Amino acid sequence: MQIAVIIPAYNEERTIANVIAEYRQALPEAAIYVGDNNSIDQTAVRAREAGAVVIPCDKQGKGNAVRQLFEDVTADIYIMIDADETYSASNVRDLIEPVESGKADMVVGMRKQISKQAFSLSHKIGNITLTNILNRSFKVNLKDILSGYRVMSRKLVENLILLAEGFEIEAELTIRSLQEHFRIIEIPIEYRNRPEGSESKLSTWGDGFLILYTIVTLFRDYNPMVFFVALSLVFFISGFASGAYIFIIYLKTGFMYHVGLAVFTALSILLSVIIFLMGLLLDSLNNSWRLTQESMRRNRYLMRKLIEK
Repeated sequence: MQIAVIIPAYNEERTIANVIAEYRQALPEAAIYVGDNNSIDQTAVRAREAGAVVIPCDKQGKGNAVRQLFEDVTADIYIMIDADETYSASNVRDLIEPVESGKADMVVGMRKQISKQAFSLSHKIGNITLTNILNRSFKVNLKDILSGYRVMSRKLVENLILLAEGFEIEAELTIRSLQEHFRIIEIPIEYRNRPEGSESKLSTWGDGFLILYTIVTLFRDYNPMVFFVALSLVFFISGFASGAYIFIIYLKTGFMYHVGLAVFTALSILLSVIIFLMGLLLDSLNNSWRLTQESMRRNRYLMRKLIEK
C-alpha cells in the first residue's frame, strides 16, 4: 500500500520542515511530496533538507499546486495537508483507516476550534455560510467543506476533473466527489494556531467569493435542469406579477397604463421561456457527457487491469 503525503506550499519556510518531520514520524512508511508554488523564500530548500521530494509548480495558486501533485505523484492513498503546521498528525491513521478499508473514498479532517485565534470570526462565518449553501444545493450534511486536511483514494484522485486554481480547490474537491458519487466521511481533528511569524495567504472576501462562485457554477454544471428551472421561475414570477398588476388596472379603468411595465412583463416571460429551454438543452448535454465519462472510466479501469497483469 503506497501512501503519499502531498503538501502544497507557498512561502512556508518557517513551518515546512516541522510539518514534514511530524508526518514522517507519524507515518514512516509514507513518501512526502512538497509542491513548491513559486516560493520566494527558502521553502524548497527546507523541504529537501527535511527529506521531502520537492515538485515545482509554476502556475500560481493552491489549486494549481494540488493538481500538479496529483499528476506527478502515484500512490494508493493520498494525504493532503497544508504547510502551515495547523493540521496535527496525531490521528492521521484514524483518517486513513476508512479509505484503506474501503469504507470511504475521501476522509475530511473536520476542524475543531482549539482556541479563539485558530479561526477568525470572518473565516468561521464564511465557512458556515458556504457549507450551508453546499449542503442545501447537494442535499448532504457536511460540516467543514473547506478543510485542507484530506485523505483520498487513488480511484478518486484519478477520476476527478479539477479546474480550481486557488483556495477554492477544497470546495471543488468536495463537490466533484459528490457529483461522482464518491463516499465522503468527516472525522474531527485538532486544528492549531499558525506559529508566530507565519501568515495566512487566504483572503476572507476575495477567496470567499471565489469559493461561493465555485459552488454555484459546479451546481449549475451538476444539475443544470434544477438550476435553470429555478432561474426561469424567478423571471416568470416577476413577469406574472407585473402582468397581473397591469391586467387589474385595465379591468378597473379600461385603459392600458404603464407601457414600460408591460414591456418588462413581456421580456420577463420571454426570458423565462428561453432559460427553461436552455435548461432542457444543457441537461441533455450533461447526461451525454456523464455517459461519455463513465465509458472512459471503464476503459481506463480495464487498461489498468491489463497492465497490472
